[in-house]
Amino acid sequence: MLHGLIAGAAMTLLAAGSLDEPYAPEQPVEPSLNASAVAVCIADAPWISYDVTLVDPDGLSTTRDVSLVFRKGVERYDLPLGALGGDDRLAGSVLCPGSAVDAQGTGAGWPGWRRVDGEWRDVGEDDLGWTRVGAHVTVEMNPAAAVAVAYPPSTPGCVPGPRLEPPSPRPDSVPTAGAAGAGLGPRALAATGIELAAPLLLGAGMLTGGLAFVTARRRPRL
Repeated sequence: MLHGLIAGAAMTLLAAGSLDEPYAPEQPVEPSLNASAVAVCIADAPWISYDVTLVDPDGLSTTRDVSLVFRKGVERYDLPLGALGGDDRLAGSVLCPGSAVDAQGTGAGWPGWRRVDGEWRDVGEDDLGWTRVGAHVTVEMNPAAAVAVAYPPSTPGCVPGPRLEPPSPRPDSVPTAGAAGAGLGPRALAATGIELAAPLLLGAGMLTGGLAFVTARRRPRL
């Protein structure tokens, strides 16, 4: 009987000890983003269409505000997109950095372009021009996700920049001569007239001499 009591006490101690053993707790899942973005040209304005979904099963994300962040070298530009909806998703469109539209929605300002004295001038990477080429773009809200966004190219129907007029010819310039002297200036026409008159006069003289020679050969002998 004594042996039975001792064995029972030992089993009880073993069971109690097993309850105190450490165990690995379940690790929380880090939040992530499913994001996409593409730049398109609409009515001569560069737009970015985006779609962002937060995957956060354990509620670890600390914010619901989403931004599109452009980086290039030491340059950085944050473009706010808005807050996630109740379904943890945000989708829409936003103008590219440094762009603007008029009341009709037509492009009226573009990154890297500046209006000076009534004319548009390409200022390179100034005025957010650096965002057009070579910028690294991410969607950020904690966490972040990289997206491939390139400034939209020009198409036959849409130009994501100012439509520049061809330069006007200088008043004192002389156009290139065309067929039959078309487009020639007065001096060019005068010079051409002199150059053309010389061979014409020479030809006329040769023709007259030829006729005289033929007439002389045909004159009957007396």
